[in-house]
Amino acid sequence: MENELDTQPSGDDGNAESTATPAAPGVVATVVVHGASPDLGECLTSLAAQDYPNLQILILVTDSDDSDVARVSAVVEGSGVEAHVRSVPGNPGFGVAANSVLDLVQGDSGFFLFVHDDVALDPSAIRLLVEELYRSNAGIVGPKIVEWDDPSRLQMVGFDADRFGELDGAIEEHEIDQEQHDAVRDVFVVPSACLLVRADLFREMRGFEESFAFHGEDLDLCWRAHIMGARVVVVPAARVRHRGALDDRRDDLRHMSLICRHRLSTVAALTGATRSLVTVPLLVLVTLVESIFSLVTGHARRAATELFAVVTAPRDTVSILRRRRKVAALRRVPDREIAELQVRGSVRWRRMVRGRKVVGPTRTVSTRTRDTASIVTLWALFALLLIGSRRILAQGVQPVGDLLGWIDSPRDLWHGYLNGWWGKDLGASTAQPTGVALMAVASTFMLGHSALAQTVVIVGLVAMGWLGASRLCAVSSVPRARIVGTIAYAAVPLPYAAVAAGRVQTLVAYAVLPWALHFVRLFGGLGIPQGADESSRAVGDVIDHPNSSTRLRIVSKLSLLLAVTAAFAPSVLIAVVGCSILWLVASALAGGSMRAAGLGIASTLVAVTAAVVVNLPWMTRYFGADGWDAIVGSRTANGLDFWQLARFGIGPSALGGLVILLFVPALVAPFVSRGWRFVWAMRAGTLIIGSLLVAVVSQRSSTNLRLPEPGVLLAPAAVGLSLGVAMVWVVFGADVRGARFGLRQPVALLSMVCIPIGLAPALAVASDGSWQQPSATFSDQLGELLSSNDRGDFRVIVIGDERLVPGASHRLSDGIAYSIVDGGRLTVTDSWTPASDDVDRFVAPLLDAVASGSTDRVGSLMAPLGIRYVVIPVIDRVVSTSREPLELPVGLVDAFGSQRDFQRKFSPASMVVFENPQAIPLTAMLTPSGAEASTTGGANSLATSETEGATPLLDSTRSWIESSGSLPSGTLHVGYPFDDRWKLEVAGEPTPFGASFGSVMAANVVSGGEATLSYDSPSSRVVWVFVQFVLWSIVICGATQPRFPRRPRGKKRREPATTAGISPIIELGGDA
Repeated sequence: MENELDTQPSGDDGNAESTATPAAPGVVATVVVHGASPDLGECLTSLAAQDYPNLQILILVTDSDDSDVARVSAVVEGSGVEAHVRSVPGNPGFGVAANSVLDLVQGDSGFFLFVHDDVALDPSAIRLLVEELYRSNAGIVGPKIVEWDDPSRLQMVGFDADRFGELDGAIEEHEIDQEQHDAVRDVFVVPSACLLVRADLFREMRGFEESFAFHGEDLDLCWRAHIMGARVVVVPAARVRHRGALDDRRDDLRHMSLICRHRLSTVAALTGATRSLVTVPLLVLVTLVESIFSLVTGHARRAATELFAVVTAPRDTVSILRRRRKVAALRRVPDREIAELQVRGSVRWRRMVRGRKVVGPTRTVSTRTRDTASIVTLWALFALLLIGSRRILAQGVQPVGDLLGWIDSPRDLWHGYLNGWWGKDLGASTAQPTGVALMAVASTFMLGHSALAQTVVIVGLVAMGWLGASRLCAVSSVPRARIVGTIAYAAVPLPYAAVAAGRVQTLVAYAVLPWALHFVRLFGGLGIPQGADESSRAVGDVIDHPNSSTRLRIVSKLSLLLAVTAAFAPSVLIAVVGCSILWLVASALAGGSMRAAGLGIASTLVAVTAAVVVNLPWMTRYFGADGWDAIVGSRTANGLDFWQLARFGIGPSALGGLVILLFVPALVAPFVSRGWRFVWAMRAGTLIIGSLLVAVVSQRSSTNLRLPEPGVLLAPAAVGLSLGVAMVWVVFGADVRGARFGLRQPVALLSMVCIPIGLAPALAVASDGSWQQPSATFSDQLGELLSSNDRGDFRVIVIGDERLVPGASHRLSDGIAYSIVDGGRLTVTDSWTPASDDVDRFVAPLLDAVASGSTDRVGSLMAPLGIRYVVIPVIDRVVSTSREPLELPVGLVDAFGSQRDFQRKFSPASMVVFENPQAIPLTAMLTPSGAEASTTGGANSLATSETEGATPLLDSTRSWIESSGSLPSGTLHVGYPFDDRWKLEVAGEPTPFGASFGSVMAANVVSGGEATLSYDSPSSRVVWVFVQFVLWSIVICGATQPRFPRRPRGKKRREPATTAGISPIIELGGDA
């Protein structure tokens, strides 16, 4: 494998020739290999075919074991080349690995040629490079680089650079090589894909910058060469082919981030001290301007990356100072002369103005990948969102339906979540919803402005759905079709009706489903058609299976998405699983990839399982007897007909009937499409038909199975509409236009005409400014009427038609539900109910007694529970309006009106209110008669006792705050079911609680004094919170796969890059 350096031309008359002509200087070609490229063999074959007489080849295999080295050695033998193969510990990156030549090669009288393993050289390339290096007296030279698959097109011919490190190639993307760039010329940078450098110069510069694992090493090396007075020249006569697929081979790297970061640090490290005082601040300013431009033109990710690189640049301060000290010792050319070699002004700005694409060493960043129409459309959608949400953004979200206001203090959210006491219903020591912690995070992120956080989340969910549809519609492979599909998704009135009606689960489904299906597609390996595949009529899917690392990242992202979804809208998980099954059915019907569909279902099941696990212990709530009811929620609509469902009529939606026209192109698509487009059109059609069928079945009164609310069931149809409309756009260009005239042409044309008309509902509903949310709501009026606590803390029962009861509720009978509200003020925490054990034991029997008329003193029976009001909703201004009110449940008002303990109070049109004068405040000193009744307990005792007149004390008790005050002697009543974690101390002495009224607890205070009431949080809650934090961290790390690069420590000598010792294996000659 290894061969000694032959400094003389080989042949029988070598000795004779050596006396006639000087020996060619030695060239060591270094190829760095990581996960051997499929093109490595062709690369080595091209090196073996070189006509340069004094060439040796060194192959460095990174992150390798014996099997990797053996595999590369086999490729070397198969290519017929003699080479030195050495392994490099770890994966330090191209530059650091290439620096191993400083240890493995002795002497500096020759040249180092650095070659990527996906480069193939023309036979004369090295000879022409060496000749021109001598002719031009250059330090570094590089060849003309053409595309691998089409050598007639240019890829790179050297680069100029401005003072900000931005590279400017002299060519356009995919420019045809007509020898227009074949003149030898000085450049500022030649790419590291293939460059030849003098060995003495490279050794004096100490090689490539060691802090750069990938990207930017060529800019740094060539800039330092200029500082040392060496010329950098491009030699177009020498030609190489380059694959340049680093993005695909190393998809674990954040390429754009590395490019920006390394460019900024190079400018800061290599610019002269005086000029850097102007250049560095100007670089920050230019980057900010460029980020704004990137954001405006639809490149939000690039804008964020550039800003992040600027903000985090100070973390490289130590490395920059080290590099500046090293460069100062090498500087031979004044910085002002370096500036003359650079392009004046800003390369990036000129490129943006001209609309040119970046053609650089990495080929990862482009300036205008979207056409003008797409950019205008995206901004139009953004404007539509702002116009339609202007009142919500200015005044906040109205509390309607399940869309209840967030608690003002994120600190209270944090304390409540960590404490272990859940005050909803009657209160219990149980797990709190994970959604409480997520809301606390969002409120904290908004600096404690919970209302602002809620507004951003609600409006953001609509935008999230649009972005998800854009990602999913990318399978169309046509940018404008992708935009049309996104517009169709935005035109569906589902999210706006959900905001107006307060249907949180529907809004979440609209936002989550397109993203979930996008991740399912990626995991299954359903690729995006490219090139000739776009017009191909071959039946089946385009398959592009990701590697294991990518699959892990995809399923982790899906798990994270569904975990957040499960915290707020668990019924959406059912819709996600259902969509995966429908895709499997569509694949079977259309001849798509069953393996991809199966993998998609597998990823969904794994993600759903992960979502359940990370939401433990709260998710155990849904395993109880009423778990299914808690998942699907109360019925929000009954008896919706097919027409209402087809127009997504779950709430107010102006001109909603016109959206029916969007079904025309979506359902026509399977009949006019061919090839892969037919498969995707069938997936879209299956989502639409399956979704509508399930929604219709759920609205039949004969159906005993409770299903999620109609909006959740219709969300897959909205996704199918978006995907189907995008497919029609592609089909019209690929399968219809230019085909033989028939029925397909007029049908496709008619479906295209329907698209703009179907957009009218979204435009109409946006004019309201709040998506037609009611200006006054039931929840607001409830809080205004009943929130006064002049008689101590209390509870309110809201009971009536389940479509009108806000928040989460318990089902009492068919069509009737009830909810228990603390203090009469509904908050977002009322969106969840704990397990109904205590409610079933203490509240449900009392409501049954009212319905049956078995007692007329139910107010006294409710008194120990602190139930002061019973409210029957009449009008919510969404489902039930003043013009078309819903009928009240038969006999409900009369049943409560016949109770002697209840008094009719207030007379608003929106509700019927009964007050219970016997209600005992949640924390109060009982009257003597009340204290006596508390010890005897039982319904008969309560029904004949007078509990009115209890003195409220220790008001506003919270489980995470000690309530203190002065207590007289007597019986302290606490209206929570007995729980020994509640502790009372009077005058420093513990006072035990006992059972009271057979349902709550009370303490006998023998002698009065200063008292403290507190809750002892269980240690198990701390353990659960820690476990939950670890589980969420694992999922987040799997989704982001963060990388923590190891920094070199000072001037520590790098480890030798050979497993066979540090002795040189190649001799160039000259002093080392």
